[in-house]
Amino acid sequence: MGENLEPFEIQREALAERLKLKEQWESQISILNETGILQLLPESQELGIVGIDGEEYPIPDYKEIIDRLTPEKAQILEQKIEQGFSKMLLVPFGMSMETLAQRYREVVLKKSNEETLLDTDGLRIELDKNNPFPNLISLNTDIDKRLSYYPSNFEEQEGFTKSEILSRGAGFKIEFIEDRPDLSDNRQAQGGRFSPPSRSMPARYLEIIQNDENMSNEQGWTMETWLTYAITNLKERNQQIDSNRWGKFSWLLGAYFPAQAPSVPIVMYAGWSKGKAELFSGEFDDRSTNASLRTSVEI
Repeated sequence: MGENLEPFEIQREALAERLKLKEQWESQISILNETGILQLLPESQELGIVGIDGEEYPIPDYKEIIDRLTPEKAQILEQKIEQGFSKMLLVPFGMSMETLAQRYREVVLKKSNEETLLDTDGLRIELDKNNPFPNLISLNTDIDKRLSYYPSNFEEQEGFTKSEILSRGAGFKIEFIEDRPDLSDNRQAQGGRFSPPSRSMPARYLEIIQNDENMSNEQGWTMETWLTYAITNLKERNQQIDSNRWGKFSWLLGAYFPAQAPSVPIVMYAGWSKGKAELFSGEFDDRSTNASLRTSVEI
């Protein structure tokens, strides 16, 4: 470290080194590029994505990631690292959810054809030969604006469309997560934070995020986050995530379908069961699903 660095810059460099941030950034670019998520953008001639709004979004370079570590964000991340949030994802939020799901499907099929597709116990998965992806079709609800992101209350119809979020320039989201391929009930508290209880309803999970001070600055996952982590884990470990056999499905509180009378708000959940990728949805007050909660910290 240079002698002329300000105290915060020294702290930020130490934080980046602790997280192996550059190595994680390079790995994410490699994975997103190898799986066809990134493309050479026609106008900027940079690697990135074209959003559902038709705009180009270059993937964040390393300097941009460092610059996003403001004193406030660095302080938050220091706390969250102690709680296990040390895995960085570059989530291509702006691309269509259906296209991202198709890239995930291609990775799963490739691993299956190579006989390297594993469950989280290390055993090989046999894909359902009839319909391994029953819910990966017509995931275009982000485009037609039926889906609302980042609600603060399911019943009051709060949230933003993807187009509204993209209008602020957020084509990629930089999120830190717990690197846990499966969610299980057998986990000790980490950094004062207990994992949320399993089999609770989405409305209750949202309350927990908002009121538990040890979960402050966390947000529910979107389907885009889940697909990015699923692709990343397949590339890094050959493993599917969220096995209903060994752990839990994941409620994805970062987006939901607002109620349309006479129905109630609907929340998505995702996982893997019996050779199938299960991308489902349930009512906001549903507690019957064998699911738990994944959260992330965004910078």
